[in-house]
Amino acid sequence: MKTILITGNKGMIGRELFLLLRNKRYKITTADLKDGYDLTDFNTCLKLCNGIDEVYHLAGIKGNPKRTKERPIDFMGPMIRFDTNMILAAQKMGVKKFLYTSSIAVLNPEMDKYPAWAKKTAETLIEAMRIQYPEIKYCIIRPSNVYGKFDDLKAEHLMVVSDLIRKSLKNKTIEVWGDGTQIRDFINSKDVAKAMIKCMRVMPEIPINCGSGEGHSVNEIVQAIDEIYPLNIFYKKDAPIGDKIRLMPTNLELINFKPTCNFKKEIQKIWRFKKKTFKQ
Repeated sequence: MKTILITGNKGMIGRELFLLLRNKRYKITTADLKDGYDLTDFNTCLKLCNGIDEVYHLAGIKGNPKRTKERPIDFMGPMIRFDTNMILAAQKMGVKKFLYTSSIAVLNPEMDKYPAWAKKTAETLIEAMRIQYPEIKYCIIRPSNVYGKFDDLKAEHLMVVSDLIRKSLKNKTIEVWGDGTQIRDFINSKDVAKAMIKCMRVMPEIPINCGSGEGHSVNEIVQAIDEIYPLNIFYKKDAPIGDKIRLMPTNLELINFKPTCNFKKEIQKIWRFKKKTFKQ
């Protein structure tokens, strides 16, 4: 039986991935920071990789523009250590395949400088490992702006979809940064998890840019929620919003995968799912 390690299994993508792989009846080991696994400790990473055939490395520290601007080392320092330790430990313990979860940020490193270079550092390390240790196969996937039903609304730093859902559930009020017309490529966490499984099968040497291939505005998120739960909407037009338009050039055709989740329907489905359990 194939043995699989998922790091970051309690995250938004990790939970979807675990459920999909569990249905395939693999022997799955998990390691999440929330369960006390310290991936900054190399010995911990060695133990986790012992006897493992394939590693899905998703563990990381969630950042957003505000956090990475004000406290960049809190994000960058641990991320570089997590990734370096896991990549080196997997090689040392004879892992056959390793999937690394990078980020859309690497495509424009000066826009999100610290997250981008943390992820780019790991991508570069994988390039070097391929040269020196060709016996282990690596693939890299770069999710775009991910949203999903398993995001933790209690977290201090949330990405835009989850942040707007939490605001609406707290007091039926949404404060939108900017004018809401900024456009991003959003992709559902379940689509990302499915793409990861396909990526592990194909093992492309080129990083896979995992986006929906579509642009959606922040106002579309607000309108999707407002349609099922009327809101008070305010705009903070002097707030930092980054690029007006940021779309990812996807190459999912390299692994013969196409996202299937409908953006508006998924936003509304997630909102209903979160409403059942939300506590302020």
